[in-house]
Amino acid sequence: MSGIDAVKKIVETEEEARRIVEDARQRAQQIISQASKEAEGVREQVLADARRRREEMLTRAREEAEKEATESERETEKLIGNYHRAFDERKNDAVRKAVELVLQK
Repeated sequence: MSGIDAVKKIVETEEEARRIVEDARQRAQQIISQASKEAEGVREQVLADARRRREEMLTRAREEAEKEATESERETEKLIGNYHRAFDERKNDAVRKAVELVLQK
């Protein structure tokens, strides 16, 4: 192999090495870009799942609060009814005793 052939071979090898490096750089950029897109997709999915779970939790909490409020209202109405009956009974007793006292005189 002559000196010129050796130089040509070196130049060809350097050009091939540059192409390999450039191809590797481009492939690495593609991989990074794809990984970034996939990571963004995963991020969006995680956020969507978190929003969905938050809405489910809020809905359950709202339903539970409404249930407790309804139960409390029912209990309050029952207590008010009991107080009304007790008041009416005591009022009737007081009126009866007042009438008895008036009639005894």
